[in-house]
Amino acid sequence: MSSLASIPGEARCKQVVHYLLTHTSTCSVCAGKLSWRREYGWCRQCRSKVRPKAATWFRGSNLRYRQLFLLLWCFQNRQSPHTARLVTDVSYTTVRRWYGRFREQLPPAAPELSGIVEVDESFFGRQKYGHQTMVVGAIERDTRRLRLQVIPDRAQDTLELFLTACIARNSLILTDAHAGYHDLEFYGYTHERCNHSNGHFGPTNQIENMWGVMKRYLKKLYGCVPTVQLQLILNEWMARQNNPGLFTSPTTYLQATLCSGLVD
Repeated sequence: MSSLASIPGEARCKQVVHYLLTHTSTCSVCAGKLSWRREYGWCRQCRSKVRPKAATWFRGSNLRYRQLFLLLWCFQNRQSPHTARLVTDVSYTTVRRWYGRFREQLPPAAPELSGIVEVDESFFGRQKYGHQTMVVGAIERDTRRLRLQVIPDRAQDTLELFLTACIARNSLILTDAHAGYHDLEFYGYTHERCNHSNGHFGPTNQIENMWGVMKRYLKKLYGCVPTVQLQLILNEWMARQNNPGLFTSPTTYLQATLCSGLVD
């Protein structure tokens, strides 16, 4: 399912979800053959019904299985809501809601970073309208693993709380000359500063570049840099950077998220 044309038909999509949940393509009651021609799976031997969506976070959705696969493919391949609407024949509201659900189901962020780590903050949104949100980020220089978090301010306590939770002790942290980073040695970090006011950006090039790339992508996708549900968008960006295998096909994403989202 690496391309849009490879997304299977409705019956096959049902089979895929059922197999990911049960690890079998037969009836879980009598091991009989299942027919998927109806809205549900139907066992030819014991006549039991199988509804794969009912046991997952798909539960309650009126969308067809193939529409869900198409929406997921569009989400994985960074297609705009307009493109996803044309592909799936659903409304903009539905596309945005499901993009949000896909972000909610992503696995937790990567383990704490270590080694040489660049740290910086950035404003999201437009200052002119007073809707700016501050985000702090840390990127591991060698592996490019990433941690991002919305923060209320640039106070020293706020920044130190983020750093101690996300970065291993004895790491080398590279930051700008902001006063909130002045006491990092106290926590066991090695700290190197660069003064952006003097045109010294070298040590934080990767994290600065990441802000630019991310904002350009959001503007292209949504026409602006959104601040609503921003943490979910940051979680998606972290997952793309830290675990790119999740975004190779709908099957790989569902394999990682369906079992963790089972409904009791």
